[in-house]
Amino acid sequence: MSEQNSQSEHSDSKEKLNKKTLKDSLKSLNQFYNKQYKIILFIPIILTVLCLIYLAFFYIQHGDIINRDISLTGGTSIQVNVPADIEALQTQLESNFGEVSIREISDLFSGKQLGFIVETSADSQEVISFLEDYLSVALDQSNSSVEFTGSVIGQGFYIQILLAILFSFIFMGTVVFFIFSNNKKIKYGLIVLVLIPPLLFFFLNAISITIAFILSIILLIIIVGLAIKYSIPAAAVIFAAFADIVMTLTIVNLLGMEVSSGGIIAFLMLIGYSIDTDILLTARVLRRSEGSVNSKIFGAFKTGMTMTLTAIAVILVGLFITSSYSKVLEQIFFILAIGLAFDIFNTWVTNASMIKWYVEVKND
Repeated sequence: MSEQNSQSEHSDSKEKLNKKTLKDSLKSLNQFYNKQYKIILFIPIILTVLCLIYLAFFYIQHGDIINRDISLTGGTSIQVNVPADIEALQTQLESNFGEVSIREISDLFSGKQLGFIVETSADSQEVISFLEDYLSVALDQSNSSVEFTGSVIGQGFYIQILLAILFSFIFMGTVVFFIFSNNKKIKYGLIVLVLIPPLLFFFLNAISITIAFILSIILLIIIVGLAIKYSIPAAAVIFAAFADIVMTLTIVNLLGMEVSSGGIIAFLMLIGYSIDTDILLTARVLRRSEGSVNSKIFGAFKTGMTMTLTAIAVILVGLFITSSYSKVLEQIFFILAIGLAFDIFNTWVTNASMIKWYVEVKND
């Protein structure tokens, strides 16, 4: 009996020691964060600036901020359901037709090659004739398919998607400002203002796409200016979402990825994904009265990380499943995975530091 009591006392003392150690660690972490969070904030700011500089040089070098595939530049996509040596075939195609993109199609479970997809801006009939000679197979509807995108159509579609992304970012900024600003006149006036460009362009066809871009950029500048003046929390959320997009775009370019129309849509989806945890964090810190700022941030962190990690897990499963047969879906999932990884950084480092700084200045 005494031995059991001794074991019980030993277990209790060990549990108390573990709790004390955890409490001391959290206290040390809390003190470190209180002292260093302003310095930590400069890390994402510097990283964002470096990404913008890189994108500027990329634009000067390539005439665009991304590498576009044939769905956005125009060209031919030929899918051939015949196995082949991909590396040897690409070498032959490039020697005859210049820059060519070729991708293997394989079975999801066995990994067996089922065929390949060739993307090129060269004449489709010439490429098909070459493939028939190379493979010694007559290509028809039973073993191949051809998709053609005109350069004018691809370019026009690309510009309209960019405008849609710009409109989406403007609407996002407006909603965030509406949530976290107390100036009712400006909030409702801004809602009316941001509806004007899409209404004139999409529904009334009263303005050109160039004017729509100019008006949208002016609106975005107005929103950012109002957020900085009347609602720093809204400005923090907008900056974090912007940093997510810029950092993801930089990684995509560094990897040499040719972005398709699906990839552009992924960036559009990323705007929505990137602000949910930011709004959760900001609302939790500003609207809960009990607890310290750090405890509110930590509480939001536990909920937000659960949300983000769950989304990343689902996206990685989708990436694994689609990687063998759908380039478009693979690219969408890949861009979303990168964007959500950066969202973790920008929410819990960038936005958390900015909102903590704001609350401490406000309470002083």
